[in-house]
Amino acid sequence: MSWRGARPVLLVLAVVATLGVFGWYMISGNESGDDQTTSAAPTAAPTESVLTADPSSEAPAPEPTTEPTETPRVTECEDENTRFNADGTQGDSLLPDCGQTPVTKQQQQTDGLSLACGGDYPVILYKSTTTGAKTSICGRDAVGDRFRVVVKPQGGDAVDLPGEYDWRRDVYVAEAGGTRYELHAVDGSLHVTRDGQTRVQDSKDWISLDNETDDL
Repeated sequence: MSWRGARPVLLVLAVVATLGVFGWYMISGNESGDDQTTSAAPTAAPTESVLTADPSSEAPAPEPTTEPTETPRVTECEDENTRFNADGTQGDSLLPDCGQTPVTKQQQQTDGLSLACGGDYPVILYKSTTTGAKTSICGRDAVGDRFRVVVKPQGGDAVDLPGEYDWRRDVYVAEAGGTRYELHAVDGSLHVTRDGQTRVQDSKDWISLDNETDDL
């Protein structure tokens, strides 16, 4: 074959070779691109956001809770120094009635004790207001081994009498001028016996120093 006859054949082969190289390049390029796509770094998983406290602002302190307390019974004649403590932990005497002042020893010697007690018998162990009188039991101390019975009838003067305690009946007993007084501690009633007749005066209000509620 002459050079002129082989020349077209060589051109065709050159074109085919060029196309083959270009095709191989394209195929290789696609494969490498796929590898890069698949080998891309995985994206990081989303993390939970963390709340940070602002040091410049402080949380408000919780308000203290207060439990309701029982208000003690107070009258116009009572204050923090004379108020009777109902649980018996402070004070060794009941309060006198409003407007009454315990007597001095001199007053006791001349006029006797009053419903507010005082003198040698400063401790009020028991007191009761009945339908016809007021009565106080005045002791030398809170033990009550030695005491006096003071009875003040309505419209009359107070009488200061030596007393005895009948523990079997829980009764304070005193006598004067043919009249016998019995103050029943269980319910505060006053039994007055005169001329063989006994009249019972029911209590409207009574209280004892030990604060024990007796069964009626």
